[in-house]
Amino acid sequence: MVKKCVDCTDEAKYKIKDTSEYYCKECAEEHFADLSLLISVEEEAQRLKEYIKEKLEINETLKNESNDNFRED
Repeated sequence: MVKKCVDCTDEAKYKIKDTSEYYCKECAEEHFADLSLLISVEEEAQRLKEYIKEKLEINETLKNESNDNFRED
């Protein structure tokens, strides 16, 4: 899902940490002196993908362990 800039509704590239405020590059540069203080939307998406992947792997491991225990009984 593409995030939109809160000012101009162009595609957002940056967000403020722990908020739902997203900005395109131009609006971010206009509002903030240092873009490194903002989170890249792509970085945030990658972190979310990694979190989901880890949770799925944990669930699969637990499921396999449960199946192994069931077979032993």
